[in-house]
Amino acid sequence: MRQFVIDSGSVTRGLREGKWYILTLNGEPLAEVKPIRRRRFVPTAEAQAVFATAPAVDWDEVRADLNAVIDDDLRDPFEGTDL
Repeated sequence: MRQFVIDSGSVTRGLREGKWYILTLNGEPLAEVKPIRRRRFVPTAEAQAVFATAPAVDWDEVRADLNAVIDDDLRDPFEGTDL
């Protein structure tokens, strides 16, 4: 514990590099200090559980909404640029 308090900056840098530490008090293990890992992958079962409660999507309604706001006419991108 004493070394941790004295050299906490070094421990912090080590944690950022992925190192783990075991803190001891009078030679007895007291605590394990490890970096928090951010999860990059969500297991399939967990993702399915989240989406199982999502409302159903009415794709015809989505397409109608998009058609109402998006003009999909083709235009000459150089028109009016004198190119």
